[in-house]
Amino acid sequence: MGHAHHIVHWADHGETSLENLVLLCGHHHRTIHHTPWQVRLNPTDGKPEFLPPQRPGAPPPTWIRSRRRRE
Repeated sequence: MGHAHHIVHWADHGETSLENLVLLCGHHHRTIHHTPWQVRLNPTDGKPEFLPPQRPGAPPPTWIRSRRRRE
């Protein structure tokens, strides 16, 4: 089942509109809420992108659109 996630939380005056929502599975919805991961809609095509947290000693993270699954 998918969970609708407000990119700007409704408690922070985020609108309930398609421009402010992404559909996530339950696991990734909890990850976005309880870790430093971020989500946005790409300003060019409106598709979701994710920004992982900064890792010590690693280069700055970049926005991720998709990546191969680890087996």
